[in-house]
Amino acid sequence: MSVEGDVVERALDTLDDVIYIYDETARLVYWNQRLNELYGLSDAELDGMAATEFFGPADRPAVEAALDEIRETGETTVEAVSQTTEGPVRFELTGRQLTDEDGEVIGFAGIGRDVTERYEQAGQLSQHNERLAEFADLLAHDIRNPLSVASGHLALARDGDVGSLDAIEAAHERIDRIITDIRLATREGTLATDIEPTDIAWVAREAWGYVDTDDAVFEGPEEFRLDADADRLLRLFENLFRNAIEHGQTDDETPVTVRLEATADGFAVEDDGPGIDAAVRDQVFDPGVSDAAGGTGFGLYIVRTIATAHGWDVSVTEAASGGARFEFAV
Repeated sequence: MSVEGDVVERALDTLDDVIYIYDETARLVYWNQRLNELYGLSDAELDGMAATEFFGPADRPAVEAALDEIRETGETTVEAVSQTTEGPVRFELTGRQLTDEDGEVIGFAGIGRDVTERYEQAGQLSQHNERLAEFADLLAHDIRNPLSVASGHLALARDGDVGSLDAIEAAHERIDRIITDIRLATREGTLATDIEPTDIAWVAREAWGYVDTDDAVFEGPEEFRLDADADRLLRLFENLFRNAIEHGQTDDETPVTVRLEATADGFAVEDDGPGIDAAVRDQVFDPGVSDAAGGTGFGLYIVRTIATAHGWDVSVTEAASGGARFEFAV
């Protein structure tokens, strides 16, 4: 081998990428040292290996399809995962036909590049974008409660009820807190909690004031204390109450009654509406699930998210009245 050829060969051995040449039967005839390192195989063991032998059953069909593409079009690019001495590696594999002086195909050459990190970053970016879209939906959903209250009091203020301005201000402050909360959750990817002894009965009554309750009735204890994040709990109750009012109205238009009560292992919120069909109870906490006209399907998803952030379990069952009952084990 000439000096020039030896230099080229040594240069190829320094590369992080795998360099390979296969013959017309897709058997390995040339490679750089990187291939030996990745598989812990000697030159004798690598010589003549089929291209598909480096990949498991899950990725082998893609490699076989790439080989077919080289034969049909003269080139290919495919991604496949291979188990190496460095663990699972996702390769971007290229291939181009090699021909002799007469134009006869004598094999193909290509490069195997480790794109594992790029692939993982793309997956993380996709998850991040999905999370951003989800938080945007949550924000749009949650500001409906105080915005509806503010709109109602605005109409009263225009009729001369100056006292309604305080309610409008409170609703706007609530919207600002929700936006701040969502922005924080967007950055951190979760709903953080600041747990302290909290009168959840008081928080529930506050939440009732932030929801357009019409003639609905709220019943609950004067005081009921648990360790919780009051601001997160406020959103939890807002969404429970809105759900009860949107779904709990019966055909006879009797105002729905919503109750908060202490339980042996936490608390429960129930209403005396028509309840939730047992066949769909397992799905009510999933995002986008709603059977209410104009419903977004995020209310109960938010309830579960906040409960989970507290370390609580939430379940839905049937109340004694036949309505929906949400139980929280804390």
